[in-house]
Order: sequence, then structure tokens, then C-alpha cells
Amino acid sequence: MSRHTSFRYCLDPTVEQSEVLTRHAGAARFAFNHSLGVVKTALTHRTTNPDRRVPWTGFDLINAFNSWKKTEAAGRVIVVGANGTAEINVTGLAWRTEVCQQVFEEAAVDCGRALAAFSDSRTGKRAGKRVGFPRFKTKNTTTPTFRIRNKYTKAGRAGGGSA
Repeated sequence: MSRHTSFRYCLDPTVEQSEVLTRHAGAARFAFNHSLGVVKTALTHRTTNPDRRVPWTGFDLINAFNSWKKTEAAGRVIVVGANGTAEINVTGLAWRTEVCQQVFEEAAVDCGRALAAFSDSRTGKRAGKRVGFPRFKTKNTTTPTFRIRNKYTKAGRAGGGSA
């Protein structure tokens, strides 16, 4: 039997700490919006191709985000050499190493939970008021939040996962 406990803290961060917290909250919003965009795109393509698989669970969304984040679609830089030749360097999300990997994963899980609540609400499995389809999070109207699991790597660092 395991017991889960959560804690809520009131923070008084320094300027540097506030920047890091803001960066993590922005990354969570970005990952949630990207995951929701993947679902909406897949649903749109499914109208023309009924066999198209739609990532709906948190696990599917984590896998979709992880496969996308290192691709050219996520980021690229055009480098011009001394001889004038241009070359495309794939960077992926260049800033992904500045935040904890778990922030991306937990945001994808949050998107999966929102989709599950929507599905359960439509089928009658969820009690209470009907839930609408999840919406994109905006910078100005949503409370900046993110989650990190209480997990440590083999090296003893908090965070787990790889960038």
C-alpha cells in the first residue's frame, strides 16, 4: 500500500528563481498546447483517413512530443559558411535543456487527462457537469503552473528523464 501526499507552498523567489519558474511554466503551457495541437491535427486528418490513429492518452502524447522535439519541425538554424554556402542545422527545441524534462511530460499527461474527462463526459462515465473539449492555454488568461514528480535519477539529481 502506498500513500501519496501533496504539499502546497507559498513561494518568495528571487529574481533569478522567478525567471526559472516562469520558464518552466511557459514550457508546460507550450507542451500542453503542442499536445492539444497534435490531437486536433490528427482529428482533422482522420476525417479524410479513418484509419488515422489519434494520440489520446498521456502516454501517447508524451511519445508524440518526444519524437517531435528533436526534429527539424521543432527548430532549425541556417548557417552560412565562409564560402557562402548555406546549410540547415537541425536544433529541435533549442531551449529544451533549460527546463526539466518532467515539465513536458506532465503537461502532456494533463492534456491526456483533459481529453479523457471530455470523452467520459460525452459518454456519461463522468458524473457532474459536462466538460467541453480542451482549449489552448494562453499566456495572459491562465495561471502559470507546472508539475514535477518527486523522482530522482540514479545519479541522485531531481528530475529524471533525459532532455
